[in-house]
Amino acid sequence: MIFGFFGRKKEIHMIDDGLKRAGTFSAVVPDAVKLTLWRLAKDRDLLKDNPEATLHDLAGFLSYCILGQEDFEDFNGPEDSKEMLRRLEMVKIFEDGIDAEIVMLTLHAGLADETTAGQYSIEAEADSTNGAEN
Repeated sequence: MIFGFFGRKKEIHMIDDGLKRAGTFSAVVPDAVKLTLWRLAKDRDLLKDNPEATLHDLAGFLSYCILGQEDFEDFNGPEDSKEMLRRLEMVKIFEDGIDAEIVMLTLHAGLADETTAGQYSIEAEADSTNGAEN
């Protein structure tokens, strides 16, 4: 439940803060996407030690997928942008990690920057086509 009796979950506020810190207006990201991000982290037991740092990091990667490399770098600097690009490239190798799920989340929500969408939507279509032929 995203809205409790006294308002939004504190974890959703943490995601909002992480998005803002990375340069994305949290209002641009639907609550369903934020809730899904929280759920992905929770299901992988990533929130046990330091949930705020984890959610800020995941929200930062989500922001990178939404903004694209150039806009993300303008706001966060070249070092942070390079690290996010490395994570994005690792998605091609490790397709079952949380970063891969975040890429798919942005694609399915229609939020992905064209550079992210261009790299991964073609592969997603090819995978679904191959699956239908087998």
